[in-house]
Amino acid sequence: MKSAILSFLLASPVFAAPNPTAPAAGSGFPTEVVVKGEGVNKLDVAKPALSIDVDPFESIRPSVEQTDQSLLLSGSPASVSWKRTHPDFLHNHRVVEPWRLTFSQRFGIPLRVRDQLGAILGRKLEPKESKPYAWNLTIADESGRVFQHYESSNDPPDEILWSGQNEQGDWIRAGRSYSAVYTFTDPSGARYTRVGRPLLFKGVLHQEETGLFITLDSGVLFGRAKNETELAQPAGLDLVRSAVDVVKRRFSGIPVAVRVFAESKNLAETQGAVIQNYLIKQLMTMTKNVSMEGARAEFSEQRVEIVLLNR
Repeated sequence: MKSAILSFLLASPVFAAPNPTAPAAGSGFPTEVVVKGEGVNKLDVAKPALSIDVDPFESIRPSVEQTDQSLLLSGSPASVSWKRTHPDFLHNHRVVEPWRLTFSQRFGIPLRVRDQLGAILGRKLEPKESKPYAWNLTIADESGRVFQHYESSNDPPDEILWSGQNEQGDWIRAGRSYSAVYTFTDPSGARYTRVGRPLLFKGVLHQEETGLFITLDSGVLFGRAKNETELAQPAGLDLVRSAVDVVKRRFSGIPVAVRVFAESKNLAETQGAVIQNYLIKQLMTMTKNVSMEGARAEFSEQRVEIVLLNR
């Protein structure tokens, strides 16, 4: 307490003034001096608020500091390149690229019958207007043979979603062209015919009893003559990569069989080895999980089949 009071007093402003009744100088008595203090400071027993600095990210800061700083955005997107501001793994072929989509997410081939009638007549028809028309739809292959056929005496449908398989159980082949021929007959007996756009696909995906088949056009993979021994750039690589992306999205871990049909057995096996090695690398699987076989076939039948053994 003494030290506190002393501290307080020493801290107070002071001034000195002579006492008028003090003894005269030389009388042998000490001169009397009055000391007065002024100030508003008072003793206070209230405790100040507790203030402790705390780092809210203390628990995760070590892990953040260990992160590769080159992966973080170091500037405005307007002032740096796309490649610089994105991690390198986006450029890795093992990553699925959603924009590289060859196979439709919708199973089936849409054939819009009523729109074809409207195109013939030069105007869009309401369902009531088109109902009296008889119609038939014939899908022919490259040689002109009928592959599939639909018909009715009236009411052309807005759309037929064709699976790609005919009544005999045959599937359309990748790389082969098919033509859709629409014929309409009005109530007076007049006939109208229109040929739709060719049905030509680089890749076809369908389920069979023995597995899921991904059929690819050899003309895209190995050149127009279908006889190259390396994947054509960039179309061939893009096509096989799209097939691999399908496997990654939905069928990862399923054993795969590669079947190649080419102008000779040796060429088929060489091309098959290229596809097999690519699948092993991109699917990050073992060789025993990707089998391969090659066979000779006519030019129109030459193709690559990637079969997922899910049955």
